[in-house]
Amino acid sequence: MTTPFIQYTLLFECHADYFECHEVLEEAWQDGNRQQVGYAVLIQYAVAHYHARRGNEAGAKKSIDALKRKLVLASDELEMLGVDVPRFANDLERWPLPHVLPLNETTRGHIERLKPTFEPTELSFEQLVHKHIYRDRTPVVNERLLAIEHRKKARR
Repeated sequence: MTTPFIQYTLLFECHADYFECHEVLEEAWQDGNRQQVGYAVLIQYAVAHYHARRGNEAGAKKSIDALKRKLVLASDELEMLGVDVPRFANDLERWPLPHVLPLNETTRGHIERLKPTFEPTELSFEQLVHKHIYRDRTPVVNERLLAIEHRKKARR
């Protein structure tokens, strides 16, 4: 069984698809009523990588600063997921950011066994770098329009 964290890790290390890493954990985080601070930290870590690759160093460092403030609160959750938290904290002081997640030995072994079975991405480097531009926003736009309509009806 693949968990959102395993999916995140494979997308992170095999595809460097930081945008999709964000999406995978965002969905799981939302499903858990935003209670998992560990997911929030990892989402921000993917966002930092996404900004860094696009040349937005200020945005990347802002994401890192935000996740550092949450790291103490998230350390137990991150350890349960398989993250080596002390190494993660050290990695946050490095620039450029490492492109491999700091995992404990057991989790690292599991990920390495899964990597050969993970399908390669069909996206070009350009598509990965600017993925937010290419995504279909129709469902989000439709949901917002529906919410506006509901608010209008509620005011009547």
